[in-house]
Formats: sequence, structure tokens, C-alpha cells
Amino acid sequence: MKNPKTSALLRQTTTGLRIRLLAADRDFLRDLARVQLISSDLAERHHYAHLKSGAARSLNRLEAAGLIRSQTLHITDQPSARVYEFASREIAKAWGGDLPVTGAKRTNYHELLTSHAYFTLGRPHDFRLAARLNAADALRVGSCRPDAVFTDSDTGEFVVVEADSGHYSQQQIRAKMMKWHRLGVTRQVWVQPQHAAARVREIGGVSVITVGRGASR
Repeated sequence: MKNPKTSALLRQTTTGLRIRLLAADRDFLRDLARVQLISSDLAERHHYAHLKSGAARSLNRLEAAGLIRSQTLHITDQPSARVYEFASREIAKAWGGDLPVTGAKRTNYHELLTSHAYFTLGRPHDFRLAARLNAADALRVGSCRPDAVFTDSDTGEFVVVEADSGHYSQQQIRAKMMKWHRLGVTRQVWVQPQHAAARVREIGGVSVITVGRGASR
């Protein structure tokens, strides 16, 4: 991942504020480049757990300096979440990342579920979102593109990650599973909210990460 100089970053902002990036800040920004959207609770747990004040003060500094921006994400049946992305595409690209591409089918909550998977899986070094899949990845997954892929560092297996924000039917889940299975992609990680319309079954090489009220497994 890229590690740009602070002075180069600040030239791309309009705030005129100076800031000294700490190691934890750079760690957070590198992870943000991988997943494009991180919630305050994930930042608190994975980047700023060593600070007595938690993540809020550090994230506020980054936002005030114009490096990131935030919004409140309202989630059905769950507490609202504060989520962060890069303040601009230029700053994102300086870190090797991009801004989230969301719409009717890809909501911020959907992207946040994918981020939960990244952290729960131990932050795989080659975790690649759908927009970053290379030609070899595309051949392996076929026409059914997952939300992310990575390589298991212990086994060397190619793994697909699929986020279901709770609306998939059992038929849709089974269809995606089988498409990848027929292509030889047996390692699949699915991430779902606690209250999903249809539950993914953990069979074969399929594992499930459930994200609920303040808990992720």
C-alpha cells in the first residue's frame, strides 16, 4: 500500500490546516484505501484501541484537516453508525484507494458489511474489492462477481467474500454459491446482518460472519 507524505496530502485539501499523522492514523488510512468505508466502532477496535480517548478525537482531527469525511448511517434494527471515507478521490488515490461507489443496489451499509469481513478475517494483505479484481480474478469467479476476494495466507486458497445486507432469498444465495462452486471456488465467506431474510448455511468451505448489535463474528 502507498504511504504518502503528509505535506503532499495537505496540498490536496482546502482547509489550510496542518496535521501530524501518527502511526495509528496511517494504519487507519491504509485500511480505508483497502475497503473504502470504515465505521467509528471498527476504527476504535482496530486502530485506536490503545488511546484512552478512543477513536473520536483522532478521526475528528483527520476530518478537520480535510483528509476524510463522515456521515451518519441509519441501519434497520440496529443503532446508527458513523462511517468514514476519504474526503476526495484525489486523496483516496494518493493512498492507493478510491471512494465507495454506491447506489440502489450497493448501499453504504452493504459496503460496511464488506469492511466488517475484512477486519474479522484478520485484514488479509491482498484483500481486493470487486472494483479492483484483476483479469485472473475475473476468470476464477466468472460472471458472478463477489464483493471481494483474497488469498488465505495459511492454505494459499483463493477465497471469495459476499455481503448480503439482509435481502437475499435462499434461492439467490444458493445460485451464487453453486456458480462459484462449479468454477472450483469452494472457499466462500458470506457476511450478513443478524436479521437476514434467509440465512447462509455453513457447509463445505462456506463460512458466515454475522454482524449484529455491536457484535461481529
